[in-house]
Amino acid sequence: MSHDVVALLAEAPARRSLIDALVAAGPDLRVRSVSEGAVIELRDDSGRLVAAMQAAQRLALSAEADRLLTDGISDELPAQPYWVEARGAELADVDTAALVRRFAEHLVERHGGAVWVPEPRLPGREDVLTGSTDHPAVTVLTEKAFVVVQDRPLVPMSGWLVDATARHGREGRHLQVVTPAHSRITHSLRSLLTDRTARWVVRNGDGGHHDGFSGVPLVWDPVSAFVVDGPADPGTAPLPHADFRWSEADGVPGTQLLVDFQMVHPATVSLRLGGAVELVAGHLASSSPALWGTSEPLAHAWDRGRVTDLCRRRAPGATWLTFTGRPESVREEGALPFTGTLRVSTVPDGVRESVTLAVGRPGGEEPDFSALNAMVKELSANEALRSLTVQRLLGRADLTYAPRWSGLPVPVGLAVGVDGVSSMGTDRALSAPVRGVPFGPPMTPAVWYRIGDGTEPDSWDRFRALMDHLRPSDAPSS
Repeated sequence: MSHDVVALLAEAPARRSLIDALVAAGPDLRVRSVSEGAVIELRDDSGRLVAAMQAAQRLALSAEADRLLTDGISDELPAQPYWVEARGAELADVDTAALVRRFAEHLVERHGGAVWVPEPRLPGREDVLTGSTDHPAVTVLTEKAFVVVQDRPLVPMSGWLVDATARHGREGRHLQVVTPAHSRITHSLRSLLTDRTARWVVRNGDGGHHDGFSGVPLVWDPVSAFVVDGPADPGTAPLPHADFRWSEADGVPGTQLLVDFQMVHPATVSLRLGGAVELVAGHLASSSPALWGTSEPLAHAWDRGRVTDLCRRRAPGATWLTFTGRPESVREEGALPFTGTLRVSTVPDGVRESVTLAVGRPGGEEPDFSALNAMVKELSANEALRSLTVQRLLGRADLTYAPRWSGLPVPVGLAVGVDGVSSMGTDRALSAPVRGVPFGPPMTPAVWYRIGDGTEPDSWDRFRALMDHLRPSDAPSS
């Protein structure tokens, strides 16, 4: 595993104080600068990676520290503190937890602020999860996977994870994240781990491991890392672990509305990305994005111009980023928490925005579905909308995810853009088994299909019937 420490500083760390903090952490270790100075590594005489420190990030809102670390940690900090994160490897012969703590404490002593150290929940030195690789985030590399161990209450989509995924993903390895059973993950990390090639591995109370999304038992494989532990009878599905069951101790689950949509815009000089994100957030959360970044913590105030500039610099490559609304302490009355991801890529027709967005409500509160028609109508006004799905999921209102069973997402509605309707024909689109509402010109509309409110037992049957109609079995797959 790795040992994580965050120093939240009242002022920007000076070069001299960073050097002194590195010496305080490990006076006998060698210093190596990587990623153009964005990361400093400490290595021993054999070249083994012992610890790593990221460059300081200035947060646009101190409440981002409360969201990712612990409530109230920013109370005594400036409005825009500096975040410095350090990680120590899990080594049998070095107390790396104390090492990175010394580094953080030295910075705070010099510049003011607070040190955050998570309470350990994972047992130390599991044989297969002990050691150091050449990447600060990765504990174990196998032929097919790279394993990241995170012993913290809330696991974000950190810069370490983004970098490790880019590096080892190019090599064809798949991500596995190991956490204690009491840990949660952010929406951004969930969006990555729900990919069929990735895995959330949970260390359970009896010393074994299970999948964080299905609860099925997992065992170690030296080639593929953690794999499903199948039952003796191959015709029997493995049963979820007992720790995966939702209990009264977990509280009453809230409701999450999950929106997934794609827009394609002409590649013009005047194009500014992010408008669709603002539109959907306004309709469903009565708010607008506040923060964004390419990893968590989200260090930047929301700015469509800066988002567009970043995507242009990275084109023709794709850009992935995440965003969130205002924290509860400064949220407008009536506004709801929301968060999401945006992936921008170039396609033959122009520039594609692929968006996931989740809006949370406390238990007992019903989502307001009245905004969906107007939202789809506005999204499809310039014919950029390609497709949109809305689902309802039981879960935490704060839009974090625990490794507990809370049911499957249930379809609420589906929209098909002008291009999709044109390819299948307007008559077919409007004769579906679920009533469609057209928006736009009668001959070339976009169509919105409201399936239900996400609670009806037959919702999935209606969704499948709709999809079979819109995409008949003899149609070529895209």
